[in-house]
Amino acid sequence: MRGILLINVGTPATCSKEAVKKFVGDMLSDPLVTGKPELVSNFLAKRIIAPVSSGKSFNKYSQIWRKEEPAISPMIYFMRKLAQLLEERKNIPVEIAMRYGEPGIEQAFKNLEKKCPLLHEVVVFPLYPHYAQSTTQTTIDEIGRIFYKHPHSYRLKIVEPYFDHPAFINALAKHAEPYLKGIDKLVFCYHSLPVDQVEVAWKKGKEFDYVYQLKETNRLFCKKLNIELQYTYLLYASQRGNNWLKPFLDADISDFPQLGWKKVAVIAPGFPADNLETLFDIDLQARELFMKAGGEEFVFVPSLNYSDEWIEAIWKITVGV
Repeated sequence: MRGILLINVGTPATCSKEAVKKFVGDMLSDPLVTGKPELVSNFLAKRIIAPVSSGKSFNKYSQIWRKEEPAISPMIYFMRKLAQLLEERKNIPVEIAMRYGEPGIEQAFKNLEKKCPLLHEVVVFPLYPHYAQSTTQTTIDEIGRIFYKHPHSYRLKIVEPYFDHPAFINALAKHAEPYLKGIDKLVFCYHSLPVDQVEVAWKKGKEFDYVYQLKETNRLFCKKLNIELQYTYLLYASQRGNNWLKPFLDADISDFPQLGWKKVAVIAPGFPADNLETLFDIDLQARELFMKAGGEEFVFVPSLNYSDEWIEAIWKITVGV
């Protein structure tokens, strides 16, 4: 009997300054995120970055936090719905976990064991299709650290980056197609990363090459929908420094109307679940910048979240059917 563990980076536990400060501090204490030694990362994150930036981050979260019941983080909401539907439709135990914060990885394993005492394999499905040390690698390391602390009666399988998997591309294309009518430009938006981290990974090969993988996703997506690449544009968001992958979403999107691109659609294939980066950086901030600059239509393509096509894609990627 298999179980599936859906895992993401994380989100604040509540929409409060203290919860946001804790989440930011925990995440930026990770050397694989910062690229700095552990002691330096921990000091900078907990003593400087989190205290200084928590107010600004809280303001962003307060604008995208669910006002409906349950009044929880959008990421948690979408992941819970996805897990529930996947479990019901495929008759397989499913749990969710976060690399930073709650629900935790160790508790997710225990929940799966309770649901299925005869468990023989847990398939870990990261909700990031492209490799990065700050997402994929730190998640793999943390899962291994927790899982191998104690003996288990079941084995572990971690799904590799699925940026070019036909099921992922098909789900993405089918989901996005209705949003792409009558636009001048399709913008692919991805999370920016430090250039030095990207270069280190690039030297290891394509299975670690973030830029290659996201461009391959874009190419396959466009091929699936018969979109010429010349009608697309690549931007990066959520940068925390100048020496990060460019061009930046918040700097370049306002130039589009002057270039004749007054109707745009923005999609973020690297985020299968909507979160701060999609709901604030794209749907709120980028939309405002674009429209103030003379744009006529800004179409935000929601993440796959718990759509039917995404449920089927996860099933095909995890069990290979």
